[in-house]
Amino acid sequence: MVAIVRAFLSSLSQKWNISTSGLQSLINMWMRNGPPPALALAACPSALPAQQSNSSAESPLTSIFNGILLAVPKHRRSLEKRLFRKHRFTGFMEHAMPKNTIIPCLECGNFKEKGHLCGHCYDKVRKETKEMQVKMGDDLHFNIPRSEVDFVYESEKAPEGKFVVKMEKPRPGWFPKRLMNKTGS
Repeated sequence: MVAIVRAFLSSLSQKWNISTSGLQSLINMWMRNGPPPALALAACPSALPAQQSNSSAESPLTSIFNGILLAVPKHRRSLEKRLFRKHRFTGFMEHAMPKNTIIPCLECGNFKEKGHLCGHCYDKVRKETKEMQVKMGDDLHFNIPRSEVDFVYESEKAPEGKFVVKMEKPRPGWFPKRLMNKTGS
């Protein structure tokens, strides 16, 4: 009986020494910035459930991926469905919407947006204004006139008491003389 107890204690002390040395090596590895310890399951074959014999011709690789859902489509979308998804109305104004506020200009007939100036008519006014500024020359920048400025076109009389700028061309039809009056009449 004593021999059995001695054999049991010696085997227990051997197992204790093995486990403490393994624990000591793990602590040393962790303290030296080695890989951190990880949990693992070491099971003996008798603890694992017995595998059932599959009579089907299923390979072991397909059985591995049975429980995994991959984030990819199983079937490719047809061309018709792809084009429908690309061009359908989403309701979030992602695609261009037609403007319903485009009307023709009453003066020149070019199209403009409602409530805005016609670009064609405005270009004519801009060109005429540039010609007026060129005609004033240095008076516009350096010798600012102290009196009111009046632009006189061909076949018009120059008023007295005003700074007169003569334009050597007829007055445009869209630029009436009364626009320059203070009252507009």
